[in-house]
Amino acid sequence: MRRFDFNKIVFGGLIIFYVIAQFLIGTYHPERHEFNFKAPADADFLYYAAVAEAVGKDFPPENPAFAGVNLTQPFWQYYPLALLAKITGPYNGIRILNVLYLLIFGLILRRYFPDKYGFPLIILFASSALGVSLNSLGIDLISRGFTHAPFFIMLTLALFSRATAIRLAAIGAASFLNGYMMLMILPGLALWYLWKREPVYLYLFLAGGVATGLAGLFISAEAVEKPFYFVLTEGLRFDPAEIILHALPNIVILVFYREMRLTLLAGLAVLFGAFFHYNPFFPIFLLYFCGALALASGRETFPQSRALALAATVLLLVFFMIEGWQKFAPASGAYYPHYDERQAAALAWIRAATPGDASFAAISAEGDELAYVMQYRPVYLGVIGHVAHLGLNWRARYEAVYGLFTGGTPLSEVDYIYYGPTERSIFPVLSFSLPVVYQDEQVVIFKAR
Repeated sequence: MRRFDFNKIVFGGLIIFYVIAQFLIGTYHPERHEFNFKAPADADFLYYAAVAEAVGKDFPPENPAFAGVNLTQPFWQYYPLALLAKITGPYNGIRILNVLYLLIFGLILRRYFPDKYGFPLIILFASSALGVSLNSLGIDLISRGFTHAPFFIMLTLALFSRATAIRLAAIGAASFLNGYMMLMILPGLALWYLWKREPVYLYLFLAGGVATGLAGLFISAEAVEKPFYFVLTEGLRFDPAEIILHALPNIVILVFYREMRLTLLAGLAVLFGAFFHYNPFFPIFLLYFCGALALASGRETFPQSRALALAATVLLLVFFMIEGWQKFAPASGAYYPHYDERQAAALAWIRAATPGDASFAAISAEGDELAYVMQYRPVYLGVIGHVAHLGLNWRARYEAVYGLFTGGTPLSEVDYIYYGPTERSIFPVLSFSLPVVYQDEQVVIFKAR
């Protein structure tokens, strides 16, 4: 009689769930009662689409929200999106990659842990935030797996592959995908080598350290006013409440399944998350990774460990379903397609009639008032949140844009000025004496130089 394989049921169920979930993320507009698969779910997704456009043009790519300056963030994971965007558009490319990375991760876990990969997939791809303000990795991977999952795939290969060459290549790749995360991983590798004296961990530490240093220098070359270490100094404060709440369910799993390497990494994630808050998501992500992989690779601590871990996983899954629905249900308004049909003709003209490296002055305001032109052409200043945390001085450009739309002189870095519905609402009167290259009832585009 063929043995019942619970792992396959979980894996298949998660795939179906992820496919269905993609229809809830930025597709259905509850007020218009219509689906739109070609619009961003919010300003972040507009920025992701713009980055995907940028990495397909130049190397190093330009920051689409800060024209003329190279990206000061990891961008390698956006190349698959750039390729898919040419075929399916950026937003459908995001959806495809979200599901594809779940498939890849599941197949890797099935190869390394054929008897215990189901529960870990639930914890990693469908775990709960337990009511705190930040998402767990599970909820986040539904919508943003295309940008976060590659790091965890590489980290899994680095920790569990049987081939040293694959492990070293994977840790180097992980360093270029997320150097900030590596600030927690590298001390763990060093401490484990000092404890166990296994040479491979020294090699991993050295390879990861060199790659992280190179990545830090590479992506920070344009942020001269804030060297890369600002990610630590600007977020330094002791505030452990949130990281402890996320740590609790994963600590329970680490108690049930003993895996000292991952326990060490989890401890570093708690310390890092308690003191450094530049991006609180990343230590939280690492905690869920440690809990999930400990369940796959660890040894049972008690005879009842499997049953207890099942109960903990089911509890996480219940909370995940509640919070996932609250976040992604169309009626919640957290994600819905952001688009403005009034600007469609102007955006089509920009894509067809302006050079690919032309920069635009446009306004990104709150809510649905986005600089949609950024998806096709870099803007002088996009959403401030997309550049403020990258070590870039946005204030000077903010003042310059305000001065431009209130009668100032054209900026040397700007080729076109976009005057659409958002710009009209903020600056109802213009005094430009510049040539008009496009005009309809909603949008006027000026040639700045």
